[in-house]
Order: sequence, then structure tokens, then C-alpha cells
Amino acid sequence: MARQSFLPLVVTVGVLWVAMVVGCASKAPSPPPSATLPHATIVAVEGTSTVYRTRDWNGQSVTVRIPSQSVADIKDKNADGSVRATVTAIDPTTNQVRVRTTEGQTIVLAMAPSVRKDVQVGAPLLFTVPGPPQ
Repeated sequence: MARQSFLPLVVTVGVLWVAMVVGCASKAPSPPPSATLPHATIVAVEGTSTVYRTRDWNGQSVTVRIPSQSVADIKDKNADGSVRATVTAIDPTTNQVRVRTTEGQTIVLAMAPSVRKDVQVGAPLLFTVPGPPQ
């Protein structure tokens, strides 16, 4: 007799436990959008550079030109930071991709091999450059 009165309690606790597990699983945080979107790193913004004048070991004057990696040097940005470009070259050994913006500026991007394999020469590419830190 005691066994029959205990059964509804066990069933109720079991149903509540299942409901709690399902409810908590649906409220689990989703990964941030940046974790799911492909990304690239700016290697160089061609046409802009910084020039340093220094001396070598023998005291000779040397001019060193460092290509820009600054987002601020990208000319063809929309207000939201997006840039439209066309892929002009792909280097599979370094996983670098050259793109030319609609204003003719060349930008070199480094991509993960899994992302780079989906990119083809001549294909349009839309990427977003990060905004200023907030």
C-alpha cells in the first residue's frame, strides 16, 4: 500500500526534472556571432606605409618602409565598417589573400585554411573591419 502512494511522487519529481533540463538547455547562451563567422587578419594595406630612416651596422643610412596594417588606412569603408572588394590573388602556402577595393586599394588578408579554401580569384568579397574600441 505504501508503494502505491510513493509512485505519484516519483513520477512528479521525474517530470519536473526533465522539464528543468529541457528548459535550461534552451536558455544556454549561444556562441557570440564573431565565433561563428569566418574571420581574417589584415596583413598589409598597400599604398600606405610608414617610412623609418635608420643606420645599419656599418653606419650607412638605411630607409625602411613598413606596410600599414591600420584599419584607419582603408579608404573604401562604409559607415558600418564593411568593405567590398574582389579577390585578386591567393597564396595557399601562407594562406594570404589579396583583395582590391572598389577604389583600387590592395589589402592583404591572412585567413585560416578552412576559410581560405572557400575563396576564389575573381570572386567578390565583403568583409567588415573592426570599429574603434568602446
